[in-house]
Amino acid sequence: LLLGSERLQVGCYTTLDYIIGDTGIAKGKHFWAFHVEAYSYLVKVGVVPSNKMQKLFHSTHDVASPRYEQDSGHDSGSEDAAFDSSQPCTLVTLGMKKFFIPTTPAAPKDPVSRILPLPSCLGICLDCDRGRVGFYDAGCMKCLYECEVDCSGVMYPAFALMGGAAVHLEEAVTAK
Repeated sequence: LLLGSERLQVGCYTTLDYIIGDTGIAKGKHFWAFHVEAYSYLVKVGVVPSNKMQKLFHSTHDVASPRYEQDSGHDSGSEDAAFDSSQPCTLVTLGMKKFFIPTTPAAPKDPVSRILPLPSCLGICLDCDRGRVGFYDAGCMKCLYECEVDCSGVMYPAFALMGGAAVHLEEAVTAK
């Protein structure tokens, strides 16, 4: 479930409770940090553009459940690439004290290589001017994962929680 969690955003058989930031970001570089409670099973964190926010809250009936998704039987990765481009936001998955690198064409094919230990404090850096979002170990500012993001609209911080999960925002971080 955790390795295939990218498919949970639009699936009809699981429920994620979304928390969207109340302040939009349209330009500049912004950083926020938080920690995830150790007992949290599945948490998704990242950013969502204002023009795709409604997709998070409406389940579409034409999307197949990941449980019954058919595999073509070949390992081209085209299924993952097509799926990633359809996602309404840029989120990474955290859970069971692990950080899961999303499936992308550049990501390692071996699922075990995409699993990192979850830092005690995680940071997200959204650079609207460069169109990039990075996920960091906020203790040592080591980048765990970075990707391009379309910042043509207003972006909002986003958190998604499943079950008994919890995140706690850290105090404001000053620029270094």
